[in-house]
Amino acid sequence: MDNDTLKQNITTVFDLVANEYNNPATRFFAFTADRIVDHLKPRPNSRILDVACGTGIVTITLAPMLLPGGRVQAIDLSEKMLDVAEQQIKHHGLDNVDLHLMDAERLDFKRDYFDAIVCSFGLFFIPDMSKALCEWRRVLKPQGQLMFTSFASTAFKPLADLFIERIQGFGVEVDKARWQRLETTADCQQLLDACEYTNIETHTVQLGYHLGSEQDWWELCWSTGFRGMLEQLSALQLAEFRQQHLEDIAKQKTEQGIWLDIEVIFSLATK
Repeated sequence: MDNDTLKQNITTVFDLVANEYNNPATRFFAFTADRIVDHLKPRPNSRILDVACGTGIVTITLAPMLLPGGRVQAIDLSEKMLDVAEQQIKHHGLDNVDLHLMDAERLDFKRDYFDAIVCSFGLFFIPDMSKALCEWRRVLKPQGQLMFTSFASTAFKPLADLFIERIQGFGVEVDKARWQRLETTADCQQLLDACEYTNIETHTVQLGYHLGSEQDWWELCWSTGFRGMLEQLSALQLAEFRQQHLEDIAKQKTEQGIWLDIEVIFSLATK
C-alpha cells in the first residue's frame, strides 16, 4: 500500500471516530496533555505547532499558557477531528488557536518559525516518520523543542491481544499495530538521532487506570484506531464479535475493575 493510500485509510478511520473520541474511557489523552505541558513548560508569547491535533485536547491545554501574545497552530488530516476541535476551542473561549487541514510530512509554514512542536500519539501513524521529523525540524527555531508521545510495549495489554486474537478468527488480517512502531525508548532515541535532533530525553510514565466494565473497553475500541479493524466486519459479524470479545474481557475483571495499561513514552529533543 502506497503512503497516500495509507494516509487516506487512517484519515477515514479518524473521521469515523471523531464524535466519540472524547469520552471517559479514553481519558489517558487528557492525562497525557497535562504531562506534556508540565515537561514543555510553554511560555507566554510562544508559537507552538500541535501536529495530529485530533479533537484538540493538547491544543486546549497549551493555548492558555501562551497568553499573552502566543498562539497554537494545530494541524490534522481529519476534517471531522478538526470540526470537533473547533467546537471545543469555542467552548473554552480560546482565541489564540488556528486550525489547519494539513499533511504533517509537508508543512505550510516557513523555516525557523516555531518555538516548540508537540505531537501526542500521532507520529506512529505517519507513514514516513523520519521525513516528518525532518520537516518539523525545518520549521523549528534554533534551540526549539520537540515533544512527542508514543505507547510503550505493554500498553493496552492483555486487552488488545485478546481483541486481535478474536478478530483474526473472523478473517480480519492484522498487521503489526501502528501504535507499536515506537514502543521502546530506544526506538524513539534512534529516530531522533537519525533526524539530527539534540539533547534527547526519553522516559516512560504509567498513566493507566481501571475501567468500570467491559463496556468501557468497547467504547474505547469503538472511538479509537481499533475501529479500523471493526469496520471490516459485517453487521452480523460485528454483533457476534462484540459478544464474544466482551466475554473475553469480562474475565479480566477484578474487584478494582478492568486494568487498562497505558504506559506512555515521552520523548523530548532540541533543534
